[in-house]
Amino acid sequence: MILYTMMPQELIFPEQENQDESQLMLNYKGIQVLAEQEDARSYRIVRVMSTDPSHYLNPDYTPGTKISFS
Repeated sequence: MILYTMMPQELIFPEQENQDESQLMLNYKGIQVLAEQEDARSYRIVRVMSTDPSHYLNPDYTPGTKISFS
């Protein structure tokens, strides 16, 4: 998409101010995921950040899946 405008980019695409600080990028079994911390050692997958379509079909990486690091 091309926008021909005199408006600054910050006004057209504002930054999201309420980004959740409890979410972080994790490397889980070799796959980049966005996860939300639930307690000290457990996380919940929010989003798969991979570009490989087979990772989206794997039930281990389904959003909502709880993972833990010991």
